[in-house]
Amino acid sequence: MYQALYRKYRPKTFDDVVGQEHITETLKKQVETGRLSHAYLFIGTRGTGKTTCAKILAKAVNCEHPVNGNPCNQCAACRGIDDGSILDVVELDAASNNGVDNVRALRDEAVFSPANVRKRVYIIDEVHMLSAGAFNALLKTLEEPPAHVIFILATTEIQKVPATILSRCQRFSFKRILPRDAEQQLLKIAAAEDIALTSDGAEILARMANGALRDALSLLDQCRVAQG
Repeated sequence: MYQALYRKYRPKTFDDVVGQEHITETLKKQVETGRLSHAYLFIGTRGTGKTTCAKILAKAVNCEHPVNGNPCNQCAACRGIDDGSILDVVELDAASNNGVDNVRALRDEAVFSPANVRKRVYIIDEVHMLSAGAFNALLKTLEEPPAHVIFILATTEIQKVPATILSRCQRFSFKRILPRDAEQQLLKIAAAEDIALTSDGAEILARMANGALRDALSLLDQCRVAQG
């Protein structure tokens, strides 16, 4: 079955992430030293790597054989998180699960120790979509988090996240991907996929994507279809 390029080439380690070295180097060091926060807030426009880095961090903190802060992607924990079979790593889309009951269920579950890995990790995407009641329920957990739990919140609209939540998270701001970095990645993937792409073509796609690498890869996908 055909797999979209942005999914096929989704980074598996921090070193694979394009254009966010100011974030990935810090996260790698935290994993290496074990000095992890109980709550992270990833801020930035769409397609810049927030959810990708959240999943890599979830693997890295649970990896049985981490390599310089990166997950090995070979151990049972890494493979299980990748294929979704390890239920201790939970992804929640706040756009469609934004009620207080959703967060209360998460809070009630968080008190239990993880079954298969060291850390229970909750990734809440588009966290700004949570209702006021849901934010209040989340706040109670962030104030006194169990030692085995890490929360990773991601948002494109930080101004909608309450200050009480912001103050309890370690914040990382994701930048728009620079055109030259997007161009290099597009050319690399085009070569791997045998797609005819010139440097000028890569430059055009990178600028059309406006800093979102995922959008750039979607545009490359469209070009492949057009080429037949």
